[in-house]
Amino acid sequence: MVSVKSPVKTFVNMAMVAGLVLGLAGCEMDMGTPVDPAHRPARAVTLPVSGVSVAGPSGYCVDPASVRDNDKGGFALLGNCFGLSGRNNPAFKGKTALLTLSVSAPMADTEQFDPPSFEAYFASETGRRALSRSGSARTVQLIESEAQGESVLLHVRDSAPLTLRGQGREYWRALFLLNGRLVTATATPFAEAPMSENQLRTLLDRFVTELKRRNPA
Repeated sequence: MVSVKSPVKTFVNMAMVAGLVLGLAGCEMDMGTPVDPAHRPARAVTLPVSGVSVAGPSGYCVDPASVRDNDKGGFALLGNCFGLSGRNNPAFKGKTALLTLSVSAPMADTEQFDPPSFEAYFASETGRRALSRSGSARTVQLIESEAQGESVLLHVRDSAPLTLRGQGREYWRALFLLNGRLVTATATPFAEAPMSENQLRTLLDRFVTELKRRNPA
């Protein structure tokens, strides 16, 4: 849980963190042209510049049209493979969510990523502002957070206007390092048929596990 007494270390580059999280929260990362112009869902995609292999848990595919990557970082959106193919299956109602991945540019010093310090940062007003889709700390409620090993986990509710139609207002997010880059993975439920809190957290854990498996240190 958050320890507000733990100070954010002065060497943490908060501008970089805020920029990364805000870019992901808005799902509007302007990073050049898509990796693959085809619209058919892909089980896995390798970002051409950062070299990160992106894939979700079983049943999830990457939307190639969402993928961006350049020297400033990368982004990808994943969803249920069946749904991304334009088909509808009532059996999946309440059992799927949106997954997003944001990858930073290479970090000059990976020790800048200190999970307890980042956890304390996101509990602050400045950190909640970074999490907000509108850039206002007033829209964000940090429901739960945890510095878990080499990762930070955040359970957030954001009342700011939505950027993707149909998405829910609560989400689970993980921040961790992959090959010298700061990665942000997020699981967001659908508003009309949301996953339970435990299901969403489990889905995020599976997403992170798959990313780490595909990108060994």
